[in-house]
Amino acid sequence: MRFILHRFIAALAVVAPLATLGAPPDACSLISLQDVNLIADGVATKVVPQKSGNPSSCAFNDGKQGAVLVVSVREVQYAAANELQYERENNEKIYRAKAKPVEVLGDQAFWLQPNKLLMFRKGKMLVSVTFARAQNANEIDSAKAARVVESNMK
Repeated sequence: MRFILHRFIAALAVVAPLATLGAPPDACSLISLQDVNLIADGVATKVVPQKSGNPSSCAFNDGKQGAVLVVSVREVQYAAANELQYERENNEKIYRAKAKPVEVLGDQAFWLQPNKLLMFRKGKMLVSVTFARAQNANEIDSAKAARVVESNMK
């Protein structure tokens, strides 16, 4: 009996610190289908989780299973500002274009025109918002969706 008790205590000592890390972000809970449809003129019909855990990714699809909006969330442990800068520099190198700073969103944000990506940081969370639908693949609609996501973040 003592052996079992000691093993239980040892296992608890290993698991207890992991419980303090918190739950990984869930991209599908940060914006609703109704919010997406307000921006995308009602074409999104289905929410499809693409990745769970950290990072988390969620697609809002139309009736033909094509993505209308994709939201990705990643929580970083250290130096979130540096991570966002690293993502920005990588995207600028890949697409050979300069990212435009977006001042009114999160702690830092940028818009990259060639791949229609709006990415922002709030605390230790890095969030990317991409409209796949051509009519909404612009900075204004992406910023609307990103503001909804930001307002739903803890």
